[in-house]
This record gives sequence, structure tokens and C-alpha cells, in this order.
Amino acid sequence: MKINWKLWISIVLLAFSVWVLWPSFNWAIMSVEKREQAEKEKDPILGKLLKLGLDLKGGTHLLLEIDASRLDGSVKIKDAVDRAIEIIRNRIDQFGVTDPMIAKQGDKWIVVQLPGIRDPKAAKDLIGKTALLEFRIENTSEEAKRALDLIYEKKITPAQYRENPSLYPDIKAVMPEGASVFETKRDVIYCVLDKALLTGAVLANAKVEFGGEYQHGMVVSVEFNKDGGRIFEHITERNIGKNLAIVLDDVVQSAPVIRAKISRGEKAVIEGNFNSDEAKLLAAVLRAGALPAPVKLIEERTVGPSLGDDSIKKGFMSSFIGVILVFLFMFIYYRSSGLIADLALALNLIILMAIMTYFQFTLTLPGVAGIALMLAMSVDANVLILERIREELAAGKTVRVAVDMGYQKVFWTIFDANFTTLVAAAFLFQFGTGPIKGFAVTLSIGLIVSMFTAVTVTKLIYELLFKENLLLKIKI
Repeated sequence: MKINWKLWISIVLLAFSVWVLWPSFNWAIMSVEKREQAEKEKDPILGKLLKLGLDLKGGTHLLLEIDASRLDGSVKIKDAVDRAIEIIRNRIDQFGVTDPMIAKQGDKWIVVQLPGIRDPKAAKDLIGKTALLEFRIENTSEEAKRALDLIYEKKITPAQYRENPSLYPDIKAVMPEGASVFETKRDVIYCVLDKALLTGAVLANAKVEFGGEYQHGMVVSVEFNKDGGRIFEHITERNIGKNLAIVLDDVVQSAPVIRAKISRGEKAVIEGNFNSDEAKLLAAVLRAGALPAPVKLIEERTVGPSLGDDSIKKGFMSSFIGVILVFLFMFIYYRSSGLIADLALALNLIILMAIMTYFQFTLTLPGVAGIALMLAMSVDANVLILERIREELAAGKTVRVAVDMGYQKVFWTIFDANFTTLVAAAFLFQFGTGPIKGFAVTLSIGLIVSMFTAVTVTKLIYELLFKENLLLKIKI
């Protein structure tokens, strides 16, 4: 018995598509209340849905600028931007944001798009921290205490004093040499030595643990690499009884007393009355590393769910209307053969959406435009085939011969047209950013699928109809 591979491949692809798209179909018909409940409970169905980009799902768009004035003289701005992109991507990945877009723009700007994140503050806290972690010994001298009293009395912040000490001569007069003032999140001020004994550059890991004296019971434990562990052991051995201030981005997170030497391999603990989200954020930025320089927020936009829903409705409605018009044209102009082409187009769209869902590609509004263009090119392939069959019929060929000759003679024309478009799409994907890549992905996958549906599936339908004697003549 001869196996019809075309038929079996088509059946497998259709079954695969239905299986992959079924959760998305259920989600589409689900009520708003049930969707909100599923998102709140983190239902497993969320991981099986078609991923939507910022312009469709809503979220946060940020434009950041590297502060070149704070770079080390040996670091080039290009290298700093590349390093910053890598660190920001690591932070976002560790924080669990899905389908982010992080790209360089110009010489010193970075574009960050976070679909589904509609709280700009959370996004900025995640991305904007320089994450410069320093371990400094607290200065508890009488001079330091007098300086702190004056700062409290004048109701100024440590940052105000550090920016321009000359404005406060009375504080400057008593401030110990080689010391600076920093505050905590609870507005408590510490005077610490200027020299950092250890920095976050020697961290090997950071994670959230339960414990500590604060009400939330959340701490961040840090582990050092080999060199860091040796230095930290030396620091704790020589400063027993002193407070070790743990300073992150000029804010004292905690200042525990060193009660004994902490040997290599043991963990240091950062306490700071963290809640779960704050501890998770701090651990994430410490694991990802410090930015090479602070970043400035140049532009901030929040795309709300209503705008995303509006984009979805309008984008899909326009595509739907276009597809229906094409289907009607093909059926009216080419009759039964046009209906076969319409079936292939429908299968083309279903397989494309299934592939994007299965491989977790993100669909953006430009991606919807790519789908529309792909369908247009798929129609073009079917038109070429049908026009060639019409020519063969006009030349007096039988229906079976006309169909076979029609497919044979236009195959390379269709292949050339699709291949050149695929080359262009490959360049768009390689050198484009988020939305352009979305357009290139949907166009590329769609063209490959359309080659299969236009040349293989439609030919298979004709063969099955001929076999059952259901197609004795064609009206084109």
C-alpha cells in the first residue's frame, strides 16, 4: 500500500495546530473576570497562550541614557552601553518579565519595553539601580556624632551635603576626615569611611532567605568568590566590634555589628526591613552585577490595557476584513478552484499562529502587518497556479494534465519570489529592533508555510478529488 506522505504531513500539521491553539481559543472566549482570576492565580494556561508584544498587550516603554560623565576614563561609551544592555537583560530575566525588548539606540541610549508591566516605578526600580554595592566601616567618633546631630538639626539630606559641603561650613568643620554620610530607607543617617573595603564586584551569588530581626523576616544573603571571601574574612577579623555598613547606590541597607570573624565560604547577610518584592529585586540586581555608570530616564510611556486591546481589535479587524475580501474574490473569480485556494489560505494562517505560539514568538502590531503581507503573497502564489492551469486548459489539455502542468511550470517562479522576500526578511531580523523583528518573524514563517500550503496542500486536494472522481472538469 502506497503511503500518501502529503496527506499525513497535512493531517499532522493540522492536529498539531489545533492542539497548540486550543488554550488560546479558550482564553479568547473566557470572560474578563475569569481571565483576571487566572492571571492572579498564575494558571498554567498562561504559558500556553500566544505571546503579545507591548503594542498589543500593554506595558512600559523606557528610554534610558548612560551618564557618560560618571564613566571610568578607560571605559568607552560603546562598551559601557553594551555592558549596560547585558546587565539590564540579566536583571529582567531574573525578575521574570516575559518577552522584553532591550536594544541600543544611537550612541548612548537604550530602549527597554516590558510587556505586561504597567507599573513604571517597578520597572525603573528594576532597571535603574546602578547596583554599586560597597562594604564600609562606620565611623562612630565624637566628631561624627556632632556632624550627624547638625545634619538632623538643619533637616538636610546626606546627598545635599555630599553634593556641596561648602554650603554647610559648620558641618564640614566637624566632619571627620575621610568620612561621608549616607542615609537608610528609614531616614536614619550613618557616617561611614570613604574607603570601601569591598565591593559587589567580588559577589558570586545573592538570594532571598527568611530571617533577620525585622517584621517581614526577609534578608538577602550574599556569597563571595574566592578572592572576595578571603578579603571579607580579613575585614571581619580586623574589625570585630565595629559596624559594617552595607551601602547600595548610596543608601545604607544595614549596618550590622561584626561579632566574630566570618570565614571563607560563609555568607554575609543584608537586612533592611525588606518585603518579599524588595528582597527579590535587591537579590536580582546584585546577581546581575553593577551598571558601568548610572542611567538617566529620558522618556517613559505606559501603554495601558485599553490601548493594547484597541490595537488588537483594530489590527485584527482590518486583517480579518482583508482576508474575507480576498477569500470572496478568489471564490467568485476562480469558483471551485478558488475555494480550494481559500482552504489552503485558512490552513496557512492556522499553522502560522500555531508555530508562533509553540515556539513562544511574540506577536506585535507590525507582526500583524507581516501576516497580512504573507497572506497576500500566498494568494499571489495560488493566482499564478490557477492562471497557469487556465492556460493549459485553453490549450486543449485534459483537466488532470492541466493541473499537473500548472503546478510544474510555476513552482520555480513561486520559489524565487518567496526566496527573495525571505532574504529581505532575514536582513530585517538581523539588523532591526523589536517591532521590525516581529514583522520579519511572522513574514518569514508565513512564507515558508505558504510554500507548503500553496504548492503541496492544494495539489493534494486536487489529487484526492481526481481519485474519487469528484472533479471531472474545472471552471476557472
